[in-house]
Amino acid sequence: MIKKLLLFVSGFLIVSFGLLTSHTAPAQAVTIHYSAAASLKDSLTEIAQQYQTKQPKVKIDLDFAGSGQIKQKVLSGAPIDGVLTASKTDMQALTQADKAINSKVLLKNDLVVIQNKQARALKGTLKQQLQAANKIALGEPKLVPAGRYATESLASLKLQLTDKFVYANDVRQVLAFVASGNAEIGFVYRTDARISDQVRISAKVPAKTHSPIRYYVGVSATDAAKKRATKKFNRYLASRSAQKVFKQAGFKMAN
Repeated sequence: MIKKLLLFVSGFLIVSFGLLTSHTAPAQAVTIHYSAAASLKDSLTEIAQQYQTKQPKVKIDLDFAGSGQIKQKVLSGAPIDGVLTASKTDMQALTQADKAINSKVLLKNDLVVIQNKQARALKGTLKQQLQAANKIALGEPKLVPAGRYATESLASLKLQLTDKFVYANDVRQVLAFVASGNAEIGFVYRTDARISDQVRISAKVPAKTHSPIRYYVGVSATDAAKKRATKKFNRYLASRSAQKVFKQAGFKMAN
């Protein structure tokens, strides 16, 4: 009888210890590789640092590029866990190919035309400025949503100016072209124009001349732990703390 009682107590202690350790075991550290549109570099870097302070077991490895480039990398199987694109088209391509899930719209932005502050100012309406410019910088339309929005606007304005175009890999490169004087005028998002003291906004591109500018988050991770961590980070991007950073950068929340 005593032997049976001892066996029962031992078994109970083993099970109890197992349950206790399963609940108290520290969470495993996880690194998520996150690719985002170049226009988000400053704000998303700040938000990721903020998030990692709150979630020390999570490391967010960020990289930035044109949304079309991000789409191509994910479709080719690159180890990317989360994406934040500057266009609905690029995100749809990923979700339709079953390369991204939990897609939702997060931010809005505006398209503007910038000029170098030190250069001769081009006067007049948006159309007149574009006609007067010798070199116009814009993102490669197949890879950079801002470049796509720009070409839509030019078509709406009935302007054929391809011989003046200087193509860039992303909006930050457009900003650099204008700031350095390698282009007289350039199409960027309002948020990009705000980060440089070498350029000024010379015209706002009417929203009715191009598709709505929206940013979409998605999860492309295949590993279960990375998928959970990415979903959690994407939820944080809609939090008040993250929204404060986005709004300070000039972004508008989509909802």
